[in-house]
Amino acid sequence: MNSHQQTREKSLPQNDPGNEDHDHVHDGKGCCSGKQALPKPMDMFQAVKSGYLMRVQELLEQEGPSLFTEQDDKGHTPVHWACLGGLANIVRIMVQCKVPLDTQSKNELGARPVHWACVNGHIAVVDILLQAGVNIDTVDNKGCSPLLIACQYGQTQLAGYLMGKGARLQLTDREGDNALHWAAFKGFCELTRLLIYSGFNPRQKDNYGQTPLHLACINGDLNTVKMLCEQDGVEVDLEDHNHKTPLLLAKGRNHTEIISYLDKETKNIKSVIPRIDLKSIMFGPPGNSKAPFLFFVISVLFWGYPMYIIRCFPATFASYPGLHMAFLANNVFMWIMFYQAYTRDPGFLPRNSPEYDQAIRQVAQFDEWKQGRNPLSRLCHTCRLVKPYRTKHCRTCNRCVLHFDHHCPYIYNCVGLRNRTYFMGFTTSVSTMMIMVVYFAAILLKSEGWNWLYLIGIIEAVFFGIIASGLCSIGWYMASVNTNTNERINFKRYGYLKDASGNFHNPYNKGLVRNLDDFFRTKNHMTDEEVDQSRIYVV
Repeated sequence: MNSHQQTREKSLPQNDPGNEDHDHVHDGKGCCSGKQALPKPMDMFQAVKSGYLMRVQELLEQEGPSLFTEQDDKGHTPVHWACLGGLANIVRIMVQCKVPLDTQSKNELGARPVHWACVNGHIAVVDILLQAGVNIDTVDNKGCSPLLIACQYGQTQLAGYLMGKGARLQLTDREGDNALHWAAFKGFCELTRLLIYSGFNPRQKDNYGQTPLHLACINGDLNTVKMLCEQDGVEVDLEDHNHKTPLLLAKGRNHTEIISYLDKETKNIKSVIPRIDLKSIMFGPPGNSKAPFLFFVISVLFWGYPMYIIRCFPATFASYPGLHMAFLANNVFMWIMFYQAYTRDPGFLPRNSPEYDQAIRQVAQFDEWKQGRNPLSRLCHTCRLVKPYRTKHCRTCNRCVLHFDHHCPYIYNCVGLRNRTYFMGFTTSVSTMMIMVVYFAAILLKSEGWNWLYLIGIIEAVFFGIIASGLCSIGWYMASVNTNTNERINFKRYGYLKDASGNFHNPYNKGLVRNLDDFFRTKNHMTDEEVDQSRIYVV
């Protein structure tokens, strides 16, 4: 490990990967150690840290604006703390009082308030500071500008805002790392793609001869590594000053998926004859294994059906002909649904939309910044499009999917708008089939006595039955209330699932009959404008 890598790793607190190279950490030991039990009366630092606006105003009237220029025992001012907490109202008061807004902390790092605002991605606060005259490229003692810090902490939207405002892309820290180096090192794939799209050079080396690809291999994010390898001119086998290639760096940290991917890329580069990757064809590429898919198919075709044909059908058909006919019909239906769910486009959106380019060009002029809203929150920088409501980028498929539910390894596909009905039919038919299998196995055990083959069949049927029944029951419930798995898990992230008061509200829930009708159709759904309009009148 070279000294460059040691410097990076030592700067990362063990329990908080978001605090590197900065003294204002949140690990309980640094300057951002959280709220303490506050004595009465509050001083200015305590009032600002707790966001107590009335107490701030009260102290301001009593003792004047000079309180905003005082420093705590770590050398930070109240302006630093207000920016870290994203307290836009308090920062506006500081601007009105004309206090210094670009004061450095009196410590080794020398961070400025705008740097602290960038740590947590507070775009509204950064906008206030820039409007008040703070230099967009102001640096701390390690040479980090607001753009570099935003990229260290994965603040994609803030990075887009700063670049739109004219932040210099050429700036590097004292180790020669620019914003792209940091985004790649931390494994922020979407941010890395945005930076490359905005003009960063993926081949640029730092002071240690390392490109963003080297640093991405240290971190171990496969999607970031893949994306960098796809860029023109990026050398997969380039050595840094310590003669380490990206592949060697990945091997040193045992990132097996990256090792497999880079090894294949290196062989393809050196090979004169085009190589056919049979392993990826059979079992899927790194990060997207076909193992669950193949396990289900092989289990049914090469274990379940032979057992049914050889042992079950001859022994039970005469007594239960109707049940066997239902079983066979259910199996035909299951394979039709399985094939459709597996092969159908789940709702992939076309990439490289002109609306994305327009939004990036106009990022600095959006009025929403001043209102605390984020006009970039619906952009996907990987697919370069503006995401409609109910759309999510699938990291496995690396595409944005309409009405994204989840990525299912058993169908080796996403579940979205255009294949969700087939997936529902598949899980329902598998649940029904497994009930029948358990019933047949119980009949055979009762008539023929103990047999380990029948026991294995029961265990296998119960395993698949539990998975399928869970997906089936949850799926039907979500269809009945017109929601999906992604929205149920991440509803706090989506503004369209909140009413005018900020409480949870599902604008798509129109009653059982209409919800089911909406679920089984792929057209004529509520538009985003209709959803926004419905939220206005719900309080």
